[in-house]
Order: sequence, then structure tokens, then C-alpha cells
Amino acid sequence: MYRQVPSAPESILPAERRGRIVGRFCHGCHSVYPRFAKRHSGKPAFGRDHVASACPHEGERFVEGADWWEPAVEVLPAAPPSAA
Repeated sequence: MYRQVPSAPESILPAERRGRIVGRFCHGCHSVYPRFAKRHSGKPAFGRDHVASACPHEGERFVEGADWWEPAVEVLPAAPPSAA
């Protein structure tokens, strides 16, 4: 059985909900690629494969500072509400 860690792009989560980095989120196809992937291969760890319509970033290298991808982080559970 393959278990998926709940993940999201780092920029959309508040700091207290960000866990460890689990992959690379592509803004073009909204898919998560493996953490140590060197190139956008069209075969994401989580997301659609690009058989019908390729992502515009297909084949590009994941280089630091590129604006089309960002780290995908584990989504941590929300803190329980405090009893006031």
C-alpha cells in the first residue's frame, strides 16, 4: 500500500502548519515531484501524469530560485482550540 503524506506548497501554509519538506510543487501542473528529482519528468509522486496535456515546464531542471516551483511541505494538524 502506498501512503501519501498530506502536502501543500510551502507558501500557502502558515509557519505553524509547515512540516518537513516532502517534495517539489510545480505551479504549472499543480503536482508534487520527489524531493530529490533533478528534472520535471511528467511523472509526479502525487498528481496527474501528463499523458493528455503536458506541463509547460516538462523537461526543465529544478534549479533553486526558479519561480515555477517551490518546496512541498507536510501539512501539520491544526493546534487544538484553547479553552478560554
